[in-house]
Amino acid sequence: MGDFILDTGPGIANKMLRKGLGENKNFLFSDAKSKLTRVLEIIYKTIYSDCVCFCSSSKANIIAIKVAKLFKKKTVYIMHGYLSHEYKINNTEVDEEELKEIKEYEQYIFQNVTKVFCVSKKLMQYMKTAEPQFAEKFDYNFNGVDFQKIEDIARMYNRKRNQKQILSIGGGMRRKNNLTVCKAIDKLNKEKNLNLKFVVVGLPYSDKDKIESYDFVTYYESLPYEKVLELMSESAIYVQNSSFETFGLSVLESLISGCDLLISNNVGAVDTITTITKDDLIFNTYEEQEIADKIEHLLKSHNAERLKQGINKEEILYTNSAKNLVNKIEELFYKNNH
Repeated sequence: MGDFILDTGPGIANKMLRKGLGENKNFLFSDAKSKLTRVLEIIYKTIYSDCVCFCSSSKANIIAIKVAKLFKKKTVYIMHGYLSHEYKINNTEVDEEELKEIKEYEQYIFQNVTKVFCVSKKLMQYMKTAEPQFAEKFDYNFNGVDFQKIEDIARMYNRKRNQKQILSIGGGMRRKNNLTVCKAIDKLNKEKNLNLKFVVVGLPYSDKDKIESYDFVTYYESLPYEKVLELMSESAIYVQNSSFETFGLSVLESLISGCDLLISNNVGAVDTITTITKDDLIFNTYEEQEIADKIEHLLKSHNAERLKQGINKEEILYTNSAKNLVNKIEELFYKNNH
């Protein structure tokens, strides 16, 4: 039960899960559009299921949990984001009422589902510390990636890569820290005369105007998924400078598309690349000098091939990711029934 339509990070991950589960008739999906049909669908499909798996955060989950309890069904939650924590990072002025509401929703989910599957090991470890009362409920299952589709699109746009172009997704969202990346690139352009370009994709949030004020920036508020992959295929470096990132699908998409990578050590996808080294990671997401030095290093010694070799396909190929999740859920049943 969740969003299988939007091209957001969670939406794409959910579509990959659905694709990975294939045409198996043992799996039902929430497809209803209107509020009324959604409620009817929740009741009808819950009755016919052994377990309900929530893969998006939605108020409808609370209704579904109550229905599942009524019919004694198990429930699991795929945790794409830690909403209350991200709300605090993204907003300079915190609306206490809104934050309280988000926290109450999250606590209800953690309290009432059988298991919470975080989308990375990093997030699972973080959650065990952040919510110690639910530590036993946290497990992980990496998001799935369709390598073939990304490689095919990258091949289609296999034009000459622009060695001066750096790309970041996440727009003006504060926790993505694209403004700090701007400052680092500005430093390199002024001090080293590198003439770098920075392409930023994503919603405005709080930092868009400041990011756009730099003359080397091209900003897109929204692009179709394929267009984003095309940008990845023509950029030299992909930077993900998040202070908190539960997985970071675009990190892997850009790597498969052939970009060199510079990513924050807070990104969950770090756990899926076995060949990653300190030079590939940002340890202080607010330190423009560190980012500038590492971009300069990457322009001379590329890391795309080495990192690509280290991708753990066993866990993140979309068919494997879906199968791993089902195995973990089945194990849960077995353990609780014996």
